[in-house]
Amino acid sequence: MSPPTSQRDERSAVLSAMQVDGLASLPALDRLTALAGYTFDAPVAFVSILGDVKQRFLSRIGLPMAQTDIRASICAHAVTADGVLVVPDLRQDPRFRDNPLVTDSPHLRFYAGAPLVAKNGVAIGALCVMDTRPRTFNEGDQDQLATLAELVVAQLELRAMSGRLDPVSGLPSRHQLHADLPGILARCTEGTAYAVAVDILDIPRANQVGQVLGLRPLEALIRRAGVRLRAALEGVATVYHVGVTRFAFVVEMPAAAQVEALILELRTRMLRPLMAAAVPMSPRFHAGICAVGPGEEDSHDLLRRLLVSMHGAFDARRPFCWYSEQRDEKMHRAYRLASDAERGLQAGDFHLDYQPRFTLDGRRPVSAEALIRWTHPTLGSISPTEFIPVFERTALMDEVTNWVLDTALDQVQAWRAQGLDIPVSINLSSSYLSNASAWHDIRSKLEHRALPFSTIELEITEGEWLRPGSPAIGHIAAMAQAGITVAIDDFGSGYSNFSYLSDLPIHTVKLDKSLIDGIAINPRARAKVSAIHHLAHELGYLTVAEGVEQQAQVEVLAAMGVDEVQGYLLARPMSPALVMQVFEAAAITACPVRV
Repeated sequence: MSPPTSQRDERSAVLSAMQVDGLASLPALDRLTALAGYTFDAPVAFVSILGDVKQRFLSRIGLPMAQTDIRASICAHAVTADGVLVVPDLRQDPRFRDNPLVTDSPHLRFYAGAPLVAKNGVAIGALCVMDTRPRTFNEGDQDQLATLAELVVAQLELRAMSGRLDPVSGLPSRHQLHADLPGILARCTEGTAYAVAVDILDIPRANQVGQVLGLRPLEALIRRAGVRLRAALEGVATVYHVGVTRFAFVVEMPAAAQVEALILELRTRMLRPLMAAAVPMSPRFHAGICAVGPGEEDSHDLLRRLLVSMHGAFDARRPFCWYSEQRDEKMHRAYRLASDAERGLQAGDFHLDYQPRFTLDGRRPVSAEALIRWTHPTLGSISPTEFIPVFERTALMDEVTNWVLDTALDQVQAWRAQGLDIPVSINLSSSYLSNASAWHDIRSKLEHRALPFSTIELEITEGEWLRPGSPAIGHIAAMAQAGITVAIDDFGSGYSNFSYLSDLPIHTVKLDKSLIDGIAINPRARAKVSAIHHLAHELGYLTVAEGVEQQAQVEVLAAMGVDEVQGYLLARPMSPALVMQVFEAAAITACPVRV
């Protein structure tokens, strides 16, 4: 036979079911605690939870300590009392006259405690009011205190039932943080409140772990990380589970340096391997920190700012990052650009300039690159280096690429109508070329305007998206076979895989400006450009130097035998009308009038 269940065992089971065992505080109860103090004009009020060896004060006003030894607990008597326990004068009661709360500060004299009774009848603690002077507490007062105690229990049970606890970690959820934040900040009276968000396993890695091990080991990993984090912050702060692999807490510290020291200590603890399906996994650790003012109670905005700072740590590859208003404003601006782009396309805020490209030997214009420009109605002129990366992170890029194609092809058609055949280079994004219909759409645009396929050159930027078997590779091959020239743009700027020069059906290699900048003064830079140029020539490709701004660069490139150049030295991006003038002037020079 199993031994009989003790009252302490029952209480422990209820606390576990309510998921308040081990909880240091619960600010969501602070309003009820304050109401109890106000109702009975008591300087001390608190919610006491009884454990095996300690009683913890989940919410308190006027009481300096957060817990006491269970042997010094007056509430331990209240939970076994029949109704509300009232002690008019603690000094006169032999059970309590030697209690530290009576003999020492705050020298309490009066006590009234209503037991917190769960639905199954088990008392888990008490709602108590105390005073520094002896008092009476009539039957009406006792009824009101008992009613408030019922509200406290209802709040605890509602918290456990309404999504206030994360089902994976068992920790208070993001919703509970929203409820608790005002109370947490109200308690911060000495130092500064700092909010901290911690990511223990970035989302792409979490997805990878889930695919390999399944969801149960991943959840076990997250649960163990939560336990480790809560143990590290026990007595310091309540930990909230605010995202799949993200936790948050608010801590009061005298100075920022102490917060940083705490986070580095947490990092040391959290980076120890965790077991998942018998496989030791190495957690990752990135934290965002944000100082919180006493009047800042918007928990939604606080979590948003923590995300800004935490992603700053991701980007900088640092263990933590403080909230930056400048970074926040930059992200807001990027979001605005993304949201305004579609309207801008319809309103005519975008236009194309064209930068001519020249042969190196005779400085003869041979084509022009279409370059998108945006004049925002309120923000003014915006550089493509700012808005293109924003578009590439959204679904806008395909729509913008379509607009560029249509606008550039319309311009080629207009030039041809005026007697000028000016080939145009158009940049294609990786997302556009990854669409199954990319080649069909481009071909339809050309055929609809009756333009020869040789009229355009499509520029692509090298990257991992050009993997063998991808839709982009098929589109590039089909375009090249149809007579469209294909150029690798910005070669040498980063990823630079030389296999592209032999594996792809390309026609042109455009050497990035970063390669060209130093060739006039740096022998190593010259050697690098020379090697790429000669390899490209050996494979039968045309070479174009981008970003040429100095005559000395032209001379070095000419000595190497580079085919064409493009840059501010020869021509800046210009309007279609000015492009016509450049090509018309070249035609006149090439064909002088014979007398």
